[in-house]
Amino acid sequence: MRYNILGIGFGSSHASGASIISDGRLVTSIEEERISRVKEDGGFPYKSIEHCLKKANLQDQDIDLVVVGWENEQNKEFMNLLLNKESLNLGLLSRRVRYIYAQKVEFKRYLEALKSRFHKGKVVKIEHHQAHAYSSYFASGFDKSLVVTWDGRGEFCTGTVMVGNKNNLTPLKSQKMPISLGLMYSAFTDYLGFGFGDEYKVMGLASYGSPVYLDEFRKIFKADEKNIYDVEQKYFRHFLFNKDCGYTGSYYSDEVVKLWGEPRKEHEPLTQKHKDIAASMQARLNEVCVEIIADLVAETGEKNLCLAGGVALNGVANYHIYKESGIENIFIQPAAGDGGISLGAAYWGWHTFYKETTRLPFEHAYQGASYTDEEIEKELQTCGLAYKKMTDKPKTVAALLDKGYIIGLFQGVSEIGPRALGSRSIIADPRPEKHRDIVNSKIKFREEFRPFAPSVLEEYGKEYFNLDANSPYMQMISEVNDEYKDKLQAVTHINGTARPQTVSKKACEEYYNIIEAFRERTGCAAILNTSFNVKGEPVVHSPTDAIRCFFSTGLDYLVLGDYLVLKNHGFPEVEAEQSVA
Repeated sequence: MRYNILGIGFGSSHASGASIISDGRLVTSIEEERISRVKEDGGFPYKSIEHCLKKANLQDQDIDLVVVGWENEQNKEFMNLLLNKESLNLGLLSRRVRYIYAQKVEFKRYLEALKSRFHKGKVVKIEHHQAHAYSSYFASGFDKSLVVTWDGRGEFCTGTVMVGNKNNLTPLKSQKMPISLGLMYSAFTDYLGFGFGDEYKVMGLASYGSPVYLDEFRKIFKADEKNIYDVEQKYFRHFLFNKDCGYTGSYYSDEVVKLWGEPRKEHEPLTQKHKDIAASMQARLNEVCVEIIADLVAETGEKNLCLAGGVALNGVANYHIYKESGIENIFIQPAAGDGGISLGAAYWGWHTFYKETTRLPFEHAYQGASYTDEEIEKELQTCGLAYKKMTDKPKTVAALLDKGYIIGLFQGVSEIGPRALGSRSIIADPRPEKHRDIVNSKIKFREEFRPFAPSVLEEYGKEYFNLDANSPYMQMISEVNDEYKDKLQAVTHINGTARPQTVSKKACEEYYNIIEAFRERTGCAAILNTSFNVKGEPVVHSPTDAIRCFFSTGLDYLVLGDYLVLKNHGFPEVEAEQSVA
């Protein structure tokens, strides 16, 4: 039967988005930030909804079901919050009342607006972590699996464990606010002088430190057989649970300051102590995650694992889980954070609301926006840019990479999730170490300790990296095999690891062909890949975004579809490759 299902991710204050299922297939999924150009945009996803309708060629009246991945009517939790008298004062009570009002009144207005707009369909809500679980399990292809979600929070929940069996997900256990692995990691991200959403920077910084404070972190958080994990609350605070924490207050408490001194400010130097704190926290997270999953494997006997939620974007912990917990197969969909909530909401509509048992194929991450060569050329002409159409794009791009040029790559359908996977990427030769510093300082304008990922042809993944599974979405950080550490200097982190993307021809033929042409030319089956953006901005969405980023950075060339765009270099050396018309 024909169902048009619109999934909406909204309510968590960041990473809103929309997805649509039509005629039994996932048509598109996109985050609001890509279109609005506001990093981590948590506003109502008006632009994402319009994108979905346009991509599916549907009108408002064609939508049968709208599923929102946030449950605002948490009346039992609201009552518990109001009756919680611990450290209560007027300011804390006021914040709690204001939060409940926002959920029951302000959020409800958005729901009513949806009901009015899509009046011929039905509007329903599901819980945030339910959407996380659906986004991973029903995209995995597994018939049975453990499904674990963990993040900062969704409504009042911070983590869940479920077991997937064919078309059903059965809850086993959960954890609630204020106990949260995600908020714990965010608190120390803040303490170390980074901003909201910068947890990945702390993960990268950890490689420069030693886990000398591991014993201290073992006192701060641990696995918990009944409730998944436990976090010692004296080290943390939250605006709904602590009287001395306002809406913009830090999540860490004075106990953290007593342990390690005053917090680092944003532009202050990073000391060895800061690096050691990051390393110790990451080492403890690895231990806790492995213990949790190993216990669940022993409890359920399940050897397949699906992960979702912001903590599932921690590639170091994911790798340790895969290697050490006793699982055999792992799946982490590319938009594992809140950007994937709309996808899970749409899957819930298909599998639970409509009780469809047929799985909808999720074969790659390229689910976003695309532009035709005609649209691209029109934009190039409007901007008055020098450009040429390539007759053999893979060979042309490979030649430029081999000559040391750094390229902005804009092609095909954009990726979902935070990782660039060859459609909206900055690419370079991964062999010279200097390319890491050039891309960090002159193109991305970001911290010098930040690593870059390699995109490697799928058939060479095991040869280059200590990874016996494909990793198409860059969700695991593994050791670079010893014989390739010197050959991949720009993408090998200080501790000898990398976050590889294994590229298959089936998933992204255009990107595969570029890497294959580079291999044929150089013998190297990998290239450096990072997201096509600068620090603090979302990944580029449109040709206009790509052109602006190209001319505001030190990029050498821009590939837009089949067109090569000129900045400071001429075309003669490219024409010498006989690859440009």
